[in-house]
Amino acid sequence: MNLDTSFRGGRVPSLGIAGAALWIAWITLIYSTDLSLGEGGASQQSTASAFLYSTSALGVTLMILSFAPSWARRHLLARRPLTLSSCIAAAMTLVVLNGSAVPLPVFAVCAALTGCMTALLGLRLAIVFSEVESRGMLMGMGAALLLGVLIYAFATMLLLCGLMAVAAMILVLLVPLAVFFLTLESDDASSAFNEETGEGETEGSFRPLSATLVRLAVFAAMSLFLLSLTRGYYPYLIEPSAFTVSRCVVALGLVLVAVAVMVAAWVSPRDAAFGELCYWLLIASVLVVLVLALLKVNATVMGDVSSVLFGLTCICLWALLCRMSFKSGADAVRVVGLGFGAACLGSTAGVGVGSLIYEMGMPEGLLSFVMAAAIILCVAGSLFLLRRDDIVRLMAPVKAQEPTTAGVGAESSRATDAESAGALDASALDGYQASLQRLCAILGIDFGLSAREVDVLELLVLGKDAKAIANELFISFNTVRSHIRRIYGKLDVHSRQELLDKVRGQAE
Repeated sequence: MNLDTSFRGGRVPSLGIAGAALWIAWITLIYSTDLSLGEGGASQQSTASAFLYSTSALGVTLMILSFAPSWARRHLLARRPLTLSSCIAAAMTLVVLNGSAVPLPVFAVCAALTGCMTALLGLRLAIVFSEVESRGMLMGMGAALLLGVLIYAFATMLLLCGLMAVAAMILVLLVPLAVFFLTLESDDASSAFNEETGEGETEGSFRPLSATLVRLAVFAAMSLFLLSLTRGYYPYLIEPSAFTVSRCVVALGLVLVAVAVMVAAWVSPRDAAFGELCYWLLIASVLVVLVLALLKVNATVMGDVSSVLFGLTCICLWALLCRMSFKSGADAVRVVGLGFGAACLGSTAGVGVGSLIYEMGMPEGLLSFVMAAAIILCVAGSLFLLRRDDIVRLMAPVKAQEPTTAGVGAESSRATDAESAGALDASALDGYQASLQRLCAILGIDFGLSAREVDVLELLVLGKDAKAIANELFISFNTVRSHIRRIYGKLDVHSRQELLDKVRGQAE
């Protein structure tokens, strides 16, 4: 019962959390160039410029690499290329944080290079976070965000206190240390390829994307565009003297978000619909920001709320994409690269349009109309562009020997037909066998089944009785019955039909 070697299950390793925390702290500092610049409006303008250059490069890099995941894993996400890239990014960090002292073209190139490095490190993190069960993934993301904000706060304190040399040393070390922690755990994740989907079998091979995944990317781009309209408009209304204070408020808000994510993951059942929860939180975050803008909330409050909810939205989208990769078996580089890359480009466009609205001096009445139209567009997108059923389909296990997640409907049809007979007919499964293995493996992780219990579970779902299972696994009949009792107890089911429903429910 072979699962692909990159499917590890369990919890995010502590070194992965440390690497993610350093990465988050570095990104936050890159987008906070006002900490090292002079008086007046230069801080807001420089921060917006850094965001646009860096995030544009981030989005483009993610999108490009999503079309060549095997090449990216082999040539860019392994230890040596990541280490070299981290050293370049460390030097670029100092340039970006002193943007007023360098020519604009140099500043733009350096900010773009930091975006490219953000993409590489982000994909390496996606591989780590998409290979563990969902509760552990959310707990790890919350812990990484909390530690990252604390590191950011410490570096900020050093800068504000005038300890420039110490702060510069920390800033230079953030990215290399993040790469060190991520690659120290294991380098296997970046070179292993998904056997179930056939990724990486042929160098340079192209595999078409499913229409549903493309719709998800469009939806992510639209959502982050609408949310970022306010992030491009309201910072210009904040007094320069209050800009740093606003940063501190946002950092505190992100700490609260991190704690909330960890608590929510801790108290939720292991089989909770985390993917659906992230989907609705993403939509709710965008709507809250747009409604507050329509109500003409104070500019400082609006800017702070927009930034905090932007962070929450990014977490929700990241978690949703990682869970899709975890549950479906699809390549994390492809899923996260396409979805998050589109979101980054949408966010960049939103900030740019928001800045343009400010420069145009749009009347309040017309601005309210724009925000109302954005609310309608967000609701329409959630109703027609990407619905809950689409999320369910994206999380269904990828069918063996098929190039995309398309065909899941056929799997469901076969499963439904077999359900009327009381069990899944093995002769009708065909390429579904690998998908079934993954469903049972995920169920085993979520409910703490042993490896042998997962083996028994798979044969049970195939419709085999205890005697046939004993013969196939070369164990006694009584041992099989004991395994079945423990499986039923752990999964809280009381019949074969309930067990089948539980397994099929893993696609939701």
